[in-house]
Amino acid sequence: MAAVHLLLESGVRVVLPPPFLCCGFPHRANAKDEAHGKIVLQDVIVFSQIRGMLRHLTFDAVVVTCGTCREALEKMEVEKVFGCDVADAVAFVGGRGLSLPAEGEALYHTPCHDSFDGKGPEVIARTLGIAAGEVPHCCSEAGTLALSRPDIAEAMRHRKREALSEARRERETRTVLLTNCPSCLTGLRRNADLGTDARHVAVEAARRLSGERWPHSFAAAAESATRVRF
Repeated sequence: MAAVHLLLESGVRVVLPPPFLCCGFPHRANAKDEAHGKIVLQDVIVFSQIRGMLRHLTFDAVVVTCGTCREALEKMEVEKVFGCDVADAVAFVGGRGLSLPAEGEALYHTPCHDSFDGKGPEVIARTLGIAAGEVPHCCSEAGTLALSRPDIAEAMRHRKREALSEARRERETRTVLLTNCPSCLTGLRRNADLGTDARHVAVEAARRLSGERWPHSFAAAAESATRVRF
């Protein structure tokens, strides 16, 4: 929702696929090859239908808010379907000129599957105007790792807590902790007692751009959307 709001506010026409599509990466990561293959086939069919119905449009990007999804979509070669790259939402609107005034600082967690390609602090500084200090180590969620190997995930969580504690040591007030991965948000929020407020970069960008009531602005814009049935 935040990503769509950013795109609309940047003057971008947005085409949303049917809801509840999965990129299939969790199945692939857990060697569920048959289930993964079915999901990929379904996705490619849907994307091809969208491309065919909207063949009069030129697409600038397939926009995501998750590095894992980006990898999965690139694997199924959606660039060939739409004739454009798969891009992170915040990086995309930043490339179109969104640049908010410099204000404040935050911590930043780099996901294992990073849609910012290792340049998160630079993108956040350039687009959101926030000085983001990177906190090392995996969040411990790691997609389905916390479910399949909770023993390993727990050890990783403690290592991340130590890094967060160190980063928080000289900060008296609660600290915003940004990341660009929905799964990482789950892992990072396990450490809320340390005084960190984990937020997705796209959500923070929407809040900085349009204020706390940005969801209401999005809802108003969504009401005027055109529904296309497949």
